[in-house]
Amino acid sequence: MISGVFQKAWDIAEQWFPSRQIYHRSEGQVRYFELGTQLQVGVLAGAVVLTGWLCFTTVSVAFHGFRMSQQYAEMERIRVESSRMVSEAMANEAATQAMFESQVEEFRSTATEFQSRHQTLSQLIQLVEDIDGDEYDPSPALEGGRLLMAAAPADPTPRRARDEVSLANLDVVEPEDRVNALINQQDAVLSEAEDAAEARLENLRAVLRLTGLSVEDVLARNRESEESGGPLFSIASTAFGTELDMQDAFSSRVARIATRLIEAREIEAAVMALPLAVPVDGEYRETSDFGPRIDPFTGRPAFHSGQDFVSATWRAPILAAGPGRVVYAGWRSGYGRTVEIDHGYGFMTRYAHLSAIDVRRGDDVLVGQEIGRMGSTGRSTAMHLHYEVWNDRQTLDPERFLRAGQYVQQTQRLP
Repeated sequence: MISGVFQKAWDIAEQWFPSRQIYHRSEGQVRYFELGTQLQVGVLAGAVVLTGWLCFTTVSVAFHGFRMSQQYAEMERIRVESSRMVSEAMANEAATQAMFESQVEEFRSTATEFQSRHQTLSQLIQLVEDIDGDEYDPSPALEGGRLLMAAAPADPTPRRARDEVSLANLDVVEPEDRVNALINQQDAVLSEAEDAAEARLENLRAVLRLTGLSVEDVLARNRESEESGGPLFSIASTAFGTELDMQDAFSSRVARIATRLIEAREIEAAVMALPLAVPVDGEYRETSDFGPRIDPFTGRPAFHSGQDFVSATWRAPILAAGPGRVVYAGWRSGYGRTVEIDHGYGFMTRYAHLSAIDVRRGDDVLVGQEIGRMGSTGRSTAMHLHYEVWNDRQTLDPERFLRAGQYVQQTQRLP
């Protein structure tokens, strides 16, 4: 049946497209081309397919262009709407930013000031800890050769530690209130440090006044000594490492406190070298004082360059009056067996008429360390200790240093 249909279709094609011959004559020769039914049907089918494809593509392009124009119109509408929304958002952002900057500008100066004050105060606290430890103790005391600070006689109540200082209340919510509370806290800590620095410096000066030494001379000597760490440079360059604005009241106040602390450290270094302890162990009494007296050998007036001690104990131990290094240990004409200790900063003590010497030249000794035994060697009439205090090759009254040592012991015993 199918073959019959195809045969019938083929018969119709042969009727419509019978075989044709196309003759072509050229230069006396005749040629012809035969166009069969199959070829004609194939050409027709190709023409129909090509025409259909051209129509389809034309319609598709037209339809696609229409859709693209619609999409472009929609995109343009979205772009315009987005531009409007962005413009509104930017306007709102600009208004919000302007309002925020106006609020922040008022707070910024206070915050900047607080940050600067906090940094400066932190450096001051570090300086205080490096110099004074963790407690604010304004008066001097000696313990193991190190100068400590206890309560002053004029103010016997011990000062509080820094963690006990009454600080500002920080239970606030507003940023400006918190900054103000922190600034008040800084002022409280600064006031405590200022009071402690002034009291510490005054009590150190009191110790030097008792010895009869000039504070200015001691500071000058201390700054020339290698043990003191060199001269006192600018507070901005030495203590903090950055320049402080001296026009600012807070920075100026901090610089003043730091100056007091560094000056106190210098005086402390000198006081630590002073021979303030009693050079005799146990009970004793003082006989010949420093100054003019009647010489026991000649019976004539003579100058006594030291202080004599007599002990109730036979051959009582002789102790170093301060820390230092033994620079002489042996027999010295007129003094008998003698020990001399260099305490630094121009101070030297001499212990004479000893019966025995327990140290050698070059030994480092601590305050209260036994260096020999009381005796009567050399130019002596009885067993006693001849004790001298020297500073820059001049003899000083040992009684002044003993009084200073008693003051230190009294302040140390205060509650």
